[in-house]
Amino acid sequence: MNLFEKYGGASFWSEFLNSVYTSLTASELTRHHFRNKNISHIKEMLLGLLEVTLVSYSHISEESMKKSHETLDITSEEFDEWISIYRQALRENKIADQDVMYIINILSSYKGVIVMDN
Repeated sequence: MNLFEKYGGASFWSEFLNSVYTSLTASELTRHHFRNKNISHIKEMLLGLLEVTLVSYSHISEESMKKSHETLDITSEEFDEWISIYRQALRENKIADQDVMYIINILSSYKGVIVMDN
């Protein structure tokens, strides 16, 4: 069974993303990235990407990630905050430690193409 289905499929991961975005929009470091944005649309896109990644165990192209983030001016500190919030949400939602590591490693692998202050 793939990781997407292991934890309950779209309904579980949708609720997971809700908790992540609640924390991201409350964070001093990251909240400015979400002002005047369509959070529902962002979560829908991320749910789709999460499904593709966790069902097929494949990575999204670095070029695609770079292109979708290049105008956001995300700093290393903001990226690290996002990873920290994501990790905490995974643990709070009872994701197994080895699965947390797998997911965080995938996310962390994109830092070089998402962060613009390298």
